[in-house]
Amino acid sequence: MLHSLWLVLASCLLVAYCAKRRDDNETLFLSLLELGVKEDDAARMAQEPCQSKGFFCDEEEIVGLVMTGWKLGGRIPKGLRHLSRLEGIFLERNHLQGGIPAELSELMFLRFLILSENQLSGAIPTELQALKNLRKLDLFKNQLTGPIPPELGTLSELQVCMLSENQLTGTIPKEFCQLHGLHTLDLSQNPLSGEIPKELGKLEAMERLYISGTHISGPIPRELSQMHSLIYLFLPDNDLEGPMPGELGRLQLLQELHLSQNRLSGAIPKELGQMETLQKLELSANQLEGEIPKELGQLKSLRMLSLAQNRLQGRIPQELEQLRFLQELILSKNELQGSSEEIASILQSMRLEVLDLGHNSFAGELNEWRAEVVQELQLLDLSHNKFFGNLSRFVEIFCSLSPPGGSLLELRLNHNRFTGEMPPCLMQFSNLNFLALNNNRLRGSLPPIHASELVVLALHKNKLSGVLPESLHHLKRLGVLTLHENSIGGPISGLNLSTACMDNSKFRIEGMGCVRLRALVEEKGLKLHHIDPHDPVHQLKQIYANCPTLMGCDRAGTANLTLHRNRFSCAVPKSLGSSKISGLVIMGNMLGSGRELNFSWIRPEEKQSFLYYSKEVWTSNQVVIAGFVLLFFFGALCYQPRQRLEASSPHLNFGTGARVASANLGVLKSARITTLLALPLLLLFWASGNYYECSPLLWQSTAANSSVEPLAGLGVISCWCTMLFLFRTLFASMPMRQKERQRRSTRHGCVWRIRRLLAWGCWVCIVTALSLPSILFSCAQSLPGNGHRDTSGSDFMFKLVYHATPLLIVVIDVVLAAKLSTKYCDFSGIKADRLLMTFRLFAAWLLPLLITVVLDENCLSVWKMTWSVCQPGSPEHKYFDWNIYEEEILDTDRDICTLSQSWWSDGRCSRAIVGNLTSLLLQKLLVRSTLYPLALWLTWQGSRLEEAGTECHSGRHLKLFGFNTTNALAPLQQMSFLTTQFELLAFWTPLVPLLSFGVLGVASANLLILDLALWSFRIQLPSNEVNQLAALSRSYLSFAHSAGCCFQLWHAFGSQMYGRYILLIFSIAVMNPWATRFLPLKAARRYFWAEVEKASQTEFIEMAVQMDEPAGSVHF
Repeated sequence: MLHSLWLVLASCLLVAYCAKRRDDNETLFLSLLELGVKEDDAARMAQEPCQSKGFFCDEEEIVGLVMTGWKLGGRIPKGLRHLSRLEGIFLERNHLQGGIPAELSELMFLRFLILSENQLSGAIPTELQALKNLRKLDLFKNQLTGPIPPELGTLSELQVCMLSENQLTGTIPKEFCQLHGLHTLDLSQNPLSGEIPKELGKLEAMERLYISGTHISGPIPRELSQMHSLIYLFLPDNDLEGPMPGELGRLQLLQELHLSQNRLSGAIPKELGQMETLQKLELSANQLEGEIPKELGQLKSLRMLSLAQNRLQGRIPQELEQLRFLQELILSKNELQGSSEEIASILQSMRLEVLDLGHNSFAGELNEWRAEVVQELQLLDLSHNKFFGNLSRFVEIFCSLSPPGGSLLELRLNHNRFTGEMPPCLMQFSNLNFLALNNNRLRGSLPPIHASELVVLALHKNKLSGVLPESLHHLKRLGVLTLHENSIGGPISGLNLSTACMDNSKFRIEGMGCVRLRALVEEKGLKLHHIDPHDPVHQLKQIYANCPTLMGCDRAGTANLTLHRNRFSCAVPKSLGSSKISGLVIMGNMLGSGRELNFSWIRPEEKQSFLYYSKEVWTSNQVVIAGFVLLFFFGALCYQPRQRLEASSPHLNFGTGARVASANLGVLKSARITTLLALPLLLLFWASGNYYECSPLLWQSTAANSSVEPLAGLGVISCWCTMLFLFRTLFASMPMRQKERQRRSTRHGCVWRIRRLLAWGCWVCIVTALSLPSILFSCAQSLPGNGHRDTSGSDFMFKLVYHATPLLIVVIDVVLAAKLSTKYCDFSGIKADRLLMTFRLFAAWLLPLLITVVLDENCLSVWKMTWSVCQPGSPEHKYFDWNIYEEEILDTDRDICTLSQSWWSDGRCSRAIVGNLTSLLLQKLLVRSTLYPLALWLTWQGSRLEEAGTECHSGRHLKLFGFNTTNALAPLQQMSFLTTQFELLAFWTPLVPLLSFGVLGVASANLLILDLALWSFRIQLPSNEVNQLAALSRSYLSFAHSAGCCFQLWHAFGSQMYGRYILLIFSIAVMNPWATRFLPLKAARRYFWAEVEKASQTEFIEMAVQMDEPAGSVHF
């Protein structure tokens, strides 16, 4: 009976056990499903949990739930409370959502709650205070919100509390001071506020305190110095302020102190020198002042010292040379100073890997450094200082290492005053990937570049010349190349850029750079290439932005290229590598081959037809060439009539015609002599002009493409000096009328001068309005179409005016200029020939010159004020703001839109003026020497000679439909016209030798017209007072000659031409008033002006500035 009773009892217990086991399995199955485990796997695991992966058991009881990195996407089940013996929950690196169940507080044996790197939300349950055995609470990297529960301060066994990278708010609970066993507390990357509770100083077991990336403010509590076990103190990227407490020096076990990116002020406490075990001291990006304490030299174990981005002054303490284990010394962006010798003395006992002294005021020559100091350097930044001297002497230290350059990865010497040429061995450093030498004074050509690991090469804003080395094509990793604002020329076809990919060597996060992070990734097997760039976590964003090699460089961006404001020319390649190019290459160069640029790698903002050698420029050159062919043809036809008129002009006896013909003959003789002198100059420009290797044909024949080679420069200067002497003699030998000499001594009152000045001002306004074609011509050569002229209609109008301007200038000159000058003479009292010369000066080249100076890219660049790139707020404005991490490469406002300070002294503006105006001047002369005589002859064929009148002084003219068709031969027009031709010879022929041929053709054609009019058509030139007083103006021509001399000097000194000082001395000697005593004036008068004196014995060549006021005119 008793046996049966025991049997029944055992059966009941077995049934109860099986029922409980079945319930537990069902509960576990549902919990696994809620976690996100697949149904089949959940059923198998729930049936035999202790035999399944994911559970740890002790005597058939589940004590551990370990599902790290299972990619679970469910929720934390409340049913876990039934696992009453559970000691550890490890669910990190999953995709769990929802909140943390308060029911977990029923797990009384729980010691480890690890839920990091999930997507948990909601508040941290206050019920967790019931977990009295909890030792580690890890909720890192979730989306938890709300305040940190003060109740966590009752977890007396808690040793590790990781709450970083959430969205927790509120203050740090002071109740944490009760956690006497807590040795690690991480609250970083949360929007916490308030101050650091001073009560935390009671946590004597604390070893690691991390509070970074929060809104914590206020001072650093002095009580933290009571944490005698503290090893790591991380408080960066907060709003901490006030002075650093000197009591921190009592932390004798501290190894790393990170207080960067706060608002700490005052001096660095000298007590920090007492921390003998300190290895890393990071105080950068604060507002610390004063000098660097010499006591820091007592930190014998220090490996990294970062005091960058503060307001420190003074010199680097000599005591720092005692830091023999120091690997990183970062003192950039302060106000430190000292000599290179002092720096070398301090560094002599160190074996640094990182030396960053950029953005300070250090100075001197870098000649005292030793190879032992630099042999382990990986980063050397001496940028933005005042170092000077020959760069080669300093680089020799690295060249002596094996391999060349040693371990150097980055060399930043930009924004200093280094001189000399680029050292060839520098471009052979085997490990170098970042080289910045921009904003120095380096000269010479680029040497062959064999640094195969080079990613960034910044050489802009130097004085480099030559061409791009072919070795650039073999740099497979090169992704950033900046060469703007140098004098490098030739084609750009040898480039092969790839996607820029390199880490930011200055990046530090919790004291770790990209190299240390890479080692950490490899050590823990992390997969950072799965990082989402839009991840809200601040630290991951920083890693993504600064360490692209950790993600395999698949998101590193595009290649950057800047070549503007150089001497690059020739055809533009279709591509520059396999990567997408972000560049600025057209402006300030002569790229192109006479075709449109439709390549995708060129930015639309630069595809402006007049910023490069475009189809319009090519067409303009062809027109000029065709015009010269036509000119030579006409010259052959007109040779005999011109010879006859030359021979007979001294003996003409029909009044003013003799004087006009004689003056024309003087121009013709001058043009012949000038042409002979211009021939060697033209050959020099064509043969040795290499400023642009592939410039338009007309540019090659002008000073715009003049060489900077010694022999070519001396040859040009010699020709210029000869021409200077010729024109000084020619104009000084012009005879003056006695009446004009008497009038030069006439004095006028102040009122008369003011009225005359106002009259001239009104005339300038009138002339400017009538010179609109010339203005539009220059605008068309200096304004980009897409960025400035929005409609295709206006762009077409600009192109039409551009090609028609020379013809329009001649038409306005012939039809309106003389009549308007005569009318204004009657009104103002200013002599008509002076008004007419001013009109022609403005229309011919003065206004185009001024417009070019104002608008052209190489001069004042005023057109950029309306360019979309230079308009703040436009999408294009920020496109050219380029930075390579912390190093600024290109700034839209400073480097593109702001006027270059050297625009007037680097020769670019003078070259642009000569190059842009050459086509206009030559086309105008060709029209005047070919089309105009032909049109005039055809008009005369249909005209009738008017009957002889009683007023012989008005002359006898040909008329067509009542219009005078021979008015252009009047002495008023002829003398001002011939003065303008003299002016072109004196001012422009030294710069554009082809102009002498054009003037020669114009003078010959003008003689032919006189021959036809006087001999064939029997007209009589008017001899009234206005025409009788018209004459060549010696003062006007002397002034034009002086202006041309100044322009030549400006160009010579701006272009650094050899012999420029010879030209200066010669100009001073020849142009001074006393030089006339030594000039061959008698010989010049006999050769150039004898016919003029014979043709008019009582009339002398007079100055056009001060002429007699006509009777009845208004006296100003």
